[in-house]
Amino acid sequence: MLDPKVTSVVGIDVAKASHVVCALEAPSGKIRQRPKSIAATAAGYAKLLQWLARWGGPEAVLVGLEATGSLWEPLHDALTHAGYQVLVLNPRQTSSWSQSLGLRAKTDGIDAQTIARGLLAGYARASALPTETVQALRELTRARRDLVQARTAARQRLLDELVVVFPELPGHLPAHTDLATPAVLHLLGAYGSARALAEAPLADVAGLLAQHRGGRWTQEQAQQLQALAKHSTASTRAVRARGTVVSTFARHLLERQRHIDDLEKAIAAALHDDEVGKRLQEVPGVGPIHAATIRAELGDVTRFTRLDQVVAYAGLDPRVRQSGAFVGQRKLSKRGPGALRHALYLAVLVATRYRPEWRERYHKLLARGQAKKEALTILSRALLKVIYHLLVSGDSYDADKIKPRAVVAAVGA
Repeated sequence: MLDPKVTSVVGIDVAKASHVVCALEAPSGKIRQRPKSIAATAAGYAKLLQWLARWGGPEAVLVGLEATGSLWEPLHDALTHAGYQVLVLNPRQTSSWSQSLGLRAKTDGIDAQTIARGLLAGYARASALPTETVQALRELTRARRDLVQARTAARQRLLDELVVVFPELPGHLPAHTDLATPAVLHLLGAYGSARALAEAPLADVAGLLAQHRGGRWTQEQAQQLQALAKHSTASTRAVRARGTVVSTFARHLLERQRHIDDLEKAIAAALHDDEVGKRLQEVPGVGPIHAATIRAELGDVTRFTRLDQVVAYAGLDPRVRQSGAFVGQRKLSKRGPGALRHALYLAVLVATRYRPEWRERYHKLLARGQAKKEALTILSRALLKVIYHLLVSGDSYDADKIKPRAVVAAVGA
């Protein structure tokens, strides 16, 4: 229900360069301000505050913003610092309002008015805003994830080029070495083809490898590598150009790795004084990066009142499509953050390898006919339940309580 003190409701559709504002009288619903645009600048915010003051002031005005990425944050700060009550609304919620009103068109003005009407009807449920720590971890982990994905793509491109200019190299590297090893990347950054490596002075090759391998790359290994280059079956077409591409991607990977290292240091610093992050790392399979991701994407668990809400938020709840005699396959809803599900999945993968209580549950699921991916998905949901219980109750992890119990229904991964 809308607070009787509220005499105006204001819906704001947020965008990058401008915002559209629509105001209605409460409780009559009479239009006080037709949808009108303001600039997403200090001057635009000042104009909006002037409008709000005419419509009743902080106690009498309720403002609703749609949570579009992080674009709402500056406007939210400006309004809350001025004393106004601001509800940040989930886009799913506002979309359902449009559907219930039978709206076919979609414009910024219609969206702003829809938000205002939702506020007037008392339908609005404010989204929980992340704490400073959660917001910091969210920014850092998402940036790291983007860089890791870009690194994977660049590494594949480098491998594709090497197939032509030095096909023997990936399969003839020393033990505990691969194309991601800094010494190899430095080598390729300097000599991007078999021909370039074969023509280089041996002393230079050995010195470069030793410099970036901490002296653990021997002169004999450098000599073998150069001999491999001299007898390579590499293509003789566009060798110089292709060598330049290889060197460029090798240096790019080195730089990309430095940026990832910087982000991981920042993540470690953010977790250092965070008690929830520390508790997460007590759970089997959850290392610092997984802890940071789970912390960032799950947020404050106290906003959930039931366990099934947490499972649904993570998108690990099963859904069944059924109509008449047709019964579809059970599949995960996958509605929540994909990064959260991925972190839980990887953590379970580690836990089933190194912790007997999780390994036992995994093998029991396999014995009941579950596919490996389905079993790991089921255990991901179980791990999330354990995490939720530990964070809410304050209990310590107890391996004796993680025992196989009744059969858990399978869901599609």
